[in-house]
Amino acid sequence: MDRILKYMSISNGRADASADIALINRYAVKELTPDGVFVYSLILCDNDVDRDNERFMDKTLNQLAPLFLGKTGISDHSWSAKKQHSRIYRTEVEKTEKLNALGEPLTVLRADAYMIRTEDTKPMIDAIEGGILREVSVGCQVSECNCSICGKRLAFDWATWTEKCSNDHIKGHEYDGKRCVGNLEKAVDAYEFSFVAVPAQRSAGVVKSVSDVPEALQFLAEHAAELPQYAKELRSLLPAIKAAFICDEERDKRASLAAAAKANLKSIRKGE
Repeated sequence: MDRILKYMSISNGRADASADIALINRYAVKELTPDGVFVYSLILCDNDVDRDNERFMDKTLNQLAPLFLGKTGISDHSWSAKKQHSRIYRTEVEKTEKLNALGEPLTVLRADAYMIRTEDTKPMIDAIEGGILREVSVGCQVSECNCSICGKRLAFDWATWTEKCSNDHIKGHEYDGKRCVGNLEKAVDAYEFSFVAVPAQRSAGVVKSVSDVPEALQFLAEHAAELPQYAKELRSLLPAIKAAFICDEERDKRASLAAAAKANLKSIRKGE
């Protein structure tokens, strides 16, 4: 699968600069002291069903835990060295006493991160401590998204504009009282976590929403009849479109993707 972005938040945790300084110094070039770092805890992802009708399996969370060790924290998923502010130094998979949407024990992937205390990072530290910077989104990759009903691979069907398996189970639909969701399995890589501006939610939520289809996908949906002919070109646009589903404030990016889709389709037609 392409890079996926999953939403979670800062949490109460066990991060302690004095107790954890040895773990932190594994990632530092020079030896740091507890007074020189700020530490905080967060939930990276869990096994609950999100707004895209997907969920990480417990096994996948265990696979992601070591992959997120040492990964950096950035802002708005901007892959720039200037945007780096934190680094994860500990991860742990924890089974809670709560239940997820499927009635199973809620399992979460927790992490602790550190940040160097400087004049430049003080505003961010104040914002974290004050609850302003709270929501985070993680970027990671898994190799499979499988049907929760039968276990078959889910794939995007251009003809019906749905995600379904070879047994015609459609993601988000119910079968004998059970909702079909995409089980995210076989973790491949973990890239980063990022502070994002999204409304606070208690449960996991993918930062893209099927119910709030952006302009780019609206345009593509209107040309579904032409998709078999232009499938390769239009499919190439999806990774960029998915990466833009970060928050409702990114209207400009969505609009630019819609324009790119239209221009792409026009150029294909001219080449006929």
